[in-house]
Amino acid sequence: MTRLLFRQLGMLFGLGLLSACQTNVPAGLPSQTAVQAPADVQVPTQSALPQANGEVLGQGSVRVALLLPLSAEGTSAQVGREFRNAAALAMEDVGANTLQLVIKDTGRDATRVQAAASEAVLEGSSLVLGPIFAADVSAAAGVTRPAGKTMIAFSSDRNVAGSRVYLNSFLPGGVVTRTVSYASQNGVRSVLGFFANGPAGDIAEQAARAAIQANGGVMAASVRYDGNEASIQQAAAAAVPVLMQADGILIPEGGPTPTAILGALRSNGGDLTGKRLLGTGQWTTANLSDPALQGAWFADSDQQRLTAFKARYQGKFGTAPTANAALAYDTVVMAGSVVKRFGPAAFANSVIEADSGYAGYAGVFRFEPDGTTQRGYAIYEVSAGGATRVVNPSPRSFSGS
Repeated sequence: MTRLLFRQLGMLFGLGLLSACQTNVPAGLPSQTAVQAPADVQVPTQSALPQANGEVLGQGSVRVALLLPLSAEGTSAQVGREFRNAAALAMEDVGANTLQLVIKDTGRDATRVQAAASEAVLEGSSLVLGPIFAADVSAAAGVTRPAGKTMIAFSSDRNVAGSRVYLNSFLPGGVVTRTVSYASQNGVRSVLGFFANGPAGDIAEQAARAAIQANGGVMAASVRYDGNEASIQQAAAAAVPVLMQADGILIPEGGPTPTAILGALRSNGGDLTGKRLLGTGQWTTANLSDPALQGAWFADSDQQRLTAFKARYQGKFGTAPTANAALAYDTVVMAGSVVKRFGPAAFANSVIEADSGYAGYAGVFRFEPDGTTQRGYAIYEVSAGGATRVVNPSPRSFSGS
């Protein structure tokens, strides 16, 4: 099977279920003729699988391992527990007879990560999910890749993606691309960009330049800064001479940074009249009630879907999860969906990389051949008092699918 075949079928593998509590999750397209799995591909039955070490959820004939830092110190363990709980919630929806999910505790130690990955391989796991953190992904890949096992991890560091290692995460470049593309298509032809020094700023600048160029616009200037007042003032002073040439001002960082940069521009004589402010989902941590941010556009995940997920999670486990936990839910249900549809061929590259992608609580997503993920984001506009409204909804499918 090739990616062209999946494109021709035009299938969106919907992860949404039909229960009333999940009406905000996309249900996907109507069922279509399933691609037949190759006859010579076999998956062991549950009785043929060796005993698994770890928490086991479900009794399906296809085993999937989930590597999490459950016994790590500090916030790492909290993140691990959220992902475990989200996966358990997903297993309730997938059905106990679809998958057998084995949850393995890795801590944050490379040796334990590799030991857990080795166990997963020896126990007959057809797919490995996790780890969460970049260093752990690299450690696990050193085991799973030589063994010919596919891994879907949750790191946002695209450098650890690659052959047989996919990332289902919120990669920082994607949300910048969505913001800038929408703005470029809606009158913002010249952009002044502020990017923090460091790898995240490098990624944001690269994504912004590519999106602006792809939409026929120009980068009026790119200004870099460190996270202190003096550096921001210096960056603003350097930007003021080109401010008149820009239709929009892009500030990917959240927290106090947008307000600080705009204040620095004004204090250096900059005129912000008529400039469209552009941000990212990080702006949910900014002071959106600042009048200077009114009318700004930023891309973020569909908050209605994520709110539905958080409500379900809190109802089950008593606490509100982070948005990242939805990635674990979506990935487990994705695994169950393709097993139901494709059986023994479920985790072939041609299935995982289907152009039509998948849909879940964190929105539509699809895996690229380089292991990275393309996601669908909504565009929000900041209104009076810090409220936000959707001005361009997140896509329900990918263009051309």
